[in-house]
Order: sequence, then C-alpha cells, then structure tokens
Amino acid sequence: MSNDPMNAARRKNRQRQRLGADAICVMCGQTNPDALMRIHRSLLERHHVFGVAHEPNETVIVCRNCHAGLSAAQQDDGVPLTSQATLLERGIAMVAAAGSSLNQIGNAFLEWADRAHDLVRGLDQDLAEWRRKPWSRP
Repeated sequence: MSNDPMNAARRKNRQRQRLGADAICVMCGQTNPDALMRIHRSLLERHHVFGVAHEPNETVIVCRNCHAGLSAAQQDDGVPLTSQATLLERGIAMVAAAGSSLNQIGNAFLEWADRAHDLVRGLDQDLAEWRRKPWSRP
C-alpha cells in the first residue's frame, strides 16, 4: 500500500534523534529505535489490536515501547485506523490491524525463542552438567 499519511521516514528519523544512541526498553529489551519512545507515564498501555475506531474494547497489555512498535507497524502496513464508511470496510480494516499486530507479536515470540536457544547453547558450553539436573527435566 503506498498511502503514507504519517511520513514514515521522517517519523522514524525523529525517533532516532530523540532517543540517542544505546536506547533500550527496560521491560522487554527492545533496542529498535523505530519502536522506542521515552517513558513519561505508565510503563504499561493497552494496544487496540483491531484499531480503537473499530473495536475499542479489544486490547492487549504491552509496555509503552512495544505499544509504539505495534502502532508504528500498523501505520507502516497501511492499516486504516479511522472509522470506515461500511461494515465490510470496517471488517477489512480490523483484519488488517489484527494481522499487523499478530505479525509483530509472532516476531517477538521468535526472538524470545532465539534468545532461549542461545541460553541453552551457553549452558551446554559452560555448564554441560546442567542437563542432568532434576530441575532441567519436564
């Protein structure tokens, strides 16, 4: 979709300038400057998975930085986040919003799995006996 009402490149550049080098989310470890924002209020927020204009009660709880990433992804994906003229267009917008959110959440799960695999490799390398401990078994 070629619609870019938020001027994504300019928005991303402003975020990088505002945060400076080495910015990181203290809650989830997010380091992508396109998704980070300074914390001034609560650390947790509600993200409207389908868009607040479409389903205001359907939310998930995320940290402010993850919320910024989810919202930016919806904008980058061209999701219509304003009220739509017809029920069909509203449904299409909701599916697009949910797909964008689920894609971001899925990527986060894959990243956590990669980190967990790195931890296992480190344990195998430095503490090979960990696998024989009773607490390591399901």
